[in-house]
Amino acid sequence: MIKVIYEMNPPKVLHNGQFEKGVVKKNIDLFLTRVSKVSEYVDGIHLTDNVLGSPRVSNLMLVSLLKQMGISKPISCTCRLYDRNLISIIQFATEAILSGVYSILILRGDDPIIGNKFFDVRPTNAVKLLSEYKFDNYIKLDLSFPSKIDNPVRIKNKLKARPRAFVTQSISSIDSLKDIVKVSSPYGIDVIPCIMCPSKRNEISAQNIGLDWSTYKDKPENFIHEAGNLTNKVLLCSPNSFDDGLNFVKKLK
Repeated sequence: MIKVIYEMNPPKVLHNGQFEKGVVKKNIDLFLTRVSKVSEYVDGIHLTDNVLGSPRVSNLMLVSLLKQMGISKPISCTCRLYDRNLISIIQFATEAILSGVYSILILRGDDPIIGNKFFDVRPTNAVKLLSEYKFDNYIKLDLSFPSKIDNPVRIKNKLKARPRAFVTQSISSIDSLKDIVKVSSPYGIDVIPCIMCPSKRNEISAQNIGLDWSTYKDKPENFIHEAGNLTNKVLLCSPNSFDDGLNFVKKLK
């Protein structure tokens, strides 16, 4: 049976260029309500980390709140390395374990929209270092992966890191997914393909990352099942419309 994980972006911290406590608290409440709704139809929740380089509410804090609400589905979190050094990476992993996070997706992330650019530890090195410190005895460590194999050297380094799984960027080709699975399988590395909900409100996000969903737009459910049959798990996202994403996952049940 295919397991469906749903991706959620934590609320932004700044509104109109400033912090407003009331607005942030209101959006946190809305976020928690949305996660509660979608969790009824999926097998897991994934929380991103300062997506697009915009400061957002801590995903680890939100995990604690969701656990207090009684959300029992596995929750995974992204750890964005653009803003972190090794000490803060270790701190994140420690807090994730103590918060009951199922797995950490380690990735570089987009350039920050404010402040200086800071990139100290590469994702592959972060996985290796955390494994050396035995964090992988308590939490699963995943790496991001491109939607298709186009840089053999880069892929070789990712394979050497030996993460639990590769979580792909948004895919639109089953053949490309087959290639990723073929490369990963000999190393015992799982593959979790990310698939974007093909809706009008998500078109801008798709265009921004060069995603052509014409191959699955008409029958997205079939595409998801075909991908899931290869990998057993899929990660669904609907970055610009929670309602579109919720309706999408309902159709999969």
